[in-house]
Amino acid sequence: MKKVKTFHLLAVVGMAVCAFNPLRAEPLLGDAPKAPADVLGLPGRGFRPLSVTGGFNVDTSSREQVRSFYNAVYTSSGDVPIGTTADISSCTPGTNSPAFQDVELRRINWFRAMAGLPTSVTFDAGENAKDQSAALIMAANTNLQHTGIPPTWHCFSTDGTNAAANSNLALGNDGPDAITGYIQDYGANNYAVGHRRWILYPQTQVMASGDVPQQNIFDAANATWIFDANYNGPRPATRTPYVSWPPAGYVPYQVVYPQWSFAPSNADPRIATVNMKSNGVSMVVKTQLYQTGYGENTLVWYPTGLDPTVSSTVFPFGGTDTVYSITVSNVITSAGNQNFSYTVTVFDPAVPGADYVPTLVSGTNRPSVNASNAYACTPVPNPNVTGYQWLTSQSTNGNFFDGAEGGLVNFAATTTPGYSVITNITGESGSFCFNLAMPSPAADQILELNELLFPATNTAVTFKSLLGYASTNQIAEVQASTNGGTVWQNIYSQTGSGGPGESSFSTRSLSLSNYAGSPVLLRFNYHFSTSGNGNFYNQILTSPPVGWFLDNIVVTNTSQLVNLATNSTASTNFNFTPAQATNYCILAYALIFNQFPLDWGPVKTVAAIVGSPVIALTTPVLSGNQVQLNFTVTSGPAATFHLLQVDQLGGTWITNASAVLTTNIPGSSYRFTTTSGPATRFYRIQSP
Repeated sequence: MKKVKTFHLLAVVGMAVCAFNPLRAEPLLGDAPKAPADVLGLPGRGFRPLSVTGGFNVDTSSREQVRSFYNAVYTSSGDVPIGTTADISSCTPGTNSPAFQDVELRRINWFRAMAGLPTSVTFDAGENAKDQSAALIMAANTNLQHTGIPPTWHCFSTDGTNAAANSNLALGNDGPDAITGYIQDYGANNYAVGHRRWILYPQTQVMASGDVPQQNIFDAANATWIFDANYNGPRPATRTPYVSWPPAGYVPYQVVYPQWSFAPSNADPRIATVNMKSNGVSMVVKTQLYQTGYGENTLVWYPTGLDPTVSSTVFPFGGTDTVYSITVSNVITSAGNQNFSYTVTVFDPAVPGADYVPTLVSGTNRPSVNASNAYACTPVPNPNVTGYQWLTSQSTNGNFFDGAEGGLVNFAATTTPGYSVITNITGESGSFCFNLAMPSPAADQILELNELLFPATNTAVTFKSLLGYASTNQIAEVQASTNGGTVWQNIYSQTGSGGPGESSFSTRSLSLSNYAGSPVLLRFNYHFSTSGNGNFYNQILTSPPVGWFLDNIVVTNTSQLVNLATNSTASTNFNFTPAQATNYCILAYALIFNQFPLDWGPVKTVAAIVGSPVIALTTPVLSGNQVQLNFTVTSGPAATFHLLQVDQLGGTWITNASAVLTTNIPGSSYRFTTTSGPATRFYRIQSP
């Protein structure tokens, strides 16, 4: 979480004044801890397999693999409540929810997978507790220190000081955001990117973490234990003979930072030079002062014009795939001085590339009621796919109007306690409107539509909007998700003015035409950005208007999907048994690593019917002494079929017991093969 300067708005005899708690305006990273003198007493002793794959694996030469890995896995490690029992005022370290610790560990292994390292890092429960004490100390004293912490510090403990000496430390960020901050490694004192080097140290197998969220005037804090007994041990295999960030291959622009680093295996880059080009055009870069003592020997540089000392500096991205060519020359190795070259393609993971394959559903358009109808979807060519999820539903009118007069009828609110989402402070019409405010910057404030929309090309969302007191870190966003809420994309964004903001409502109109034919979730998100100066307005009274106010929300020209039924399968095959003769929508998505969904594929609309299966039979094909009969099931079940034959019209049809049924496309096209008979023979296909 970002360091914040909290503004409280106070009503004073007809006027409003602003006051603030002096919290830090920028998140802070201190010096990274230096390498331990020995590993005695560190966690992680004993044999552990040194595998480059571990839990996660990604081929960074594949745009779609990286895009899926970011959208499905990286984003899933955000927005998980901390569920803490820590209390800074009473010096209680407390604990955090297992789910929060899981996503923090997931973020670590995500970065390691992208860098081509072993991703089997686990957390040690004992060190987690110690790191919790370390985070408490840092938050309580609004300071960071690895060693020599005096007993006079508030919330001092031996466990906490021990953990501080073995951990990356951060103020103003906690959880997965802190891990991302270590990879960015901003600050004038972090020119050697020591925090990053410890997260990406190949030998490490055991880490730990402790987190304390922002409480009142105290900053959030994180301590991530980064030393284990494998320090200076055998180096495992890595994808490339170096560890770089950003790594070679495709990299989402969101995780590319001003400082780039290159750490060759068992080599010395102290006299190396770097040449960097953007789409073939040479760039001027500044090489940072070389420094050892943090993981592997590493060369660090950044393009001139960027300021890596502040967290708000972003690496520029123009919206289209950009190829950066890197050549590191004069690296000292045991085989003499060597040069290394690689490319990094920075891209937007919200935009599918040429290698994207949607999960298209195939099968009959007229399934039979109360029968098992076979369907299949296009396999997703991603080796990390472990199964598929199917959704069947019906569609109905999805148009609606909501002016907040009936409460939260159409929406689910995920907000911080301390204010009412339904308010009469202001409004465009009627007595009430929706209000998203921010008692603290710990979490986004969300109003999510309960409907699963099925937009058409002319679907639109309109609403009345008033963004009152809001800092430039507080952003009003309307977002859509096409994969069940795993990834949200902005379709509208308005940044706070840093002051009173708007005094009246304005109409906003948004088109959902880009989502036509796909199931879409919609939400209003009052978001706190971790970039910028860190200020935020905190609503503590009802006047003047603070936060984002919404009224008269309208969705037109859309259907919604109802009566949803899901089914998981390890293959691309799926059986659907409609309960009634009506229209249904069928769609599917792939799962990677057993639990992370990719995008929904296009919707297939079918009309269930009552009756026997309908079969389209092509002209028989003679092949030597065999007859091949190809047929397609156009409606009804495709479970079992028999080939019947008769040599003359009016005769008795008999089942050809020697016929062999060959499946060409499961659930759609089939082939019977049998030996040829007399010159004239009639065939028919029957399903019992």
